[in-house]
Amino acid sequence: MMLWFYLAIIAYALNAVAFVVDKHLLSTSILRPVSYAFGVSILSLVVVVIIPFGIFWVSLNYFLIAFVSGATFFFALIFLYKAIKKTDASIASTNVGVLGVIFTYVFSVLILGDSFSVQHVISLGLMVVGILFIGKAGKGIWFEALISGIVFGLSTVLLKFTFNYSTFLNGFFWTRMGLVGTALFALIFPLVRRDVFLSFKQSPKTSRLIFVLNKIIASFGFALLYMAIKLGNVSTVNALLSIQFVLIFILSFIFRNKIYGVAEDVKGVVLIKKIVGMILVGVGFLMFFK
Repeated sequence: MMLWFYLAIIAYALNAVAFVVDKHLLSTSILRPVSYAFGVSILSLVVVVIIPFGIFWVSLNYFLIAFVSGATFFFALIFLYKAIKKTDASIASTNVGVLGVIFTYVFSVLILGDSFSVQHVISLGLMVVGILFIGKAGKGIWFEALISGIVFGLSTVLLKFTFNYSTFLNGFFWTRMGLVGTALFALIFPLVRRDVFLSFKQSPKTSRLIFVLNKIIASFGFALLYMAIKLGNVSTVNALLSIQFVLIFILSFIFRNKIYGVAEDVKGVVLIKKIVGMILVGVGFLMFFK
C-alpha cells in the first residue's frame, strides 16, 4: 500500500548523489547549463529500448500533453543547472525544490482536480518554510529558481496526467520523446549549437565518463520517482523532496573541499539557518504522514 513512499525515498537518495556530482561537473568553465541539459536530454534516447514492451499511440491530444511535459522538463533543467553553477548544491536544490513543490500543488489542483486536508496544507507549509529558510542562506538565485520551479511543477503534473490515461511505460516513453525532441529542436539556435559543440570538444574524457555514469544513477532515480508518481499522489510525492535536500546537504558537507567544486558553507549564521530549515522540514514531514 505504501510502495510509492519507499520508491520515492530511494529515488530521492539516488538523485541527491547525482545532484552533488552535477555540482562538481558544472563547477568547471567548460560545461555550461544549456549544453549540460542537452546532454542529459539526449541520453534519454535510450528509452527506445522499451518500444517492444507495450508502447502505443493513444491520441494526438495525449501526445501533445506528453510532449509538453518533456519540453518543460528540458527548460526546467537549464535553469536548475544555472542555479547549481551559481551557488551551493543544497541552496540551489532547496530554492528550486520549494518552488517546484508549490507549483506542483497549484497545477495539480487546477489540472488534476486534487484536493488536500487542512493538515496536509499546514504540513506542506512547514516544509516550504523550512526549505526557504535553508535557501536564504546562500546567493540570490530566485529568478533561476522561479522559472525552474514553475516548469518543473507543470512538467510533473502533466506527467501524472499521462500516467492516468495510459500505462506507466507509455507515459514515460512519450514524455521522454518530448524531452529529446525539444533538445534537438534547440540546436537550430546558433548559441546552443556553439555551447554544445564546445562543451563536447573541450571536456576531458574523465568528465564525460563521470557525466554518463552520473546520468545512469539519475535515470534510475527518476524511473523510481515516476513509478511513485504513478502509484501515489503527485503533490505528496513531490513534498518528500525535502528529504533529498537534507541528503544533498549531508553529502556536500562530507565531501566539501574533497571533490572539486563541491563546497558547502557551514559557518555561523548560515549553518544555523540550514539546521533550522531542516528541522522545519522534518516536522512538516512527520506531520504529513501522522
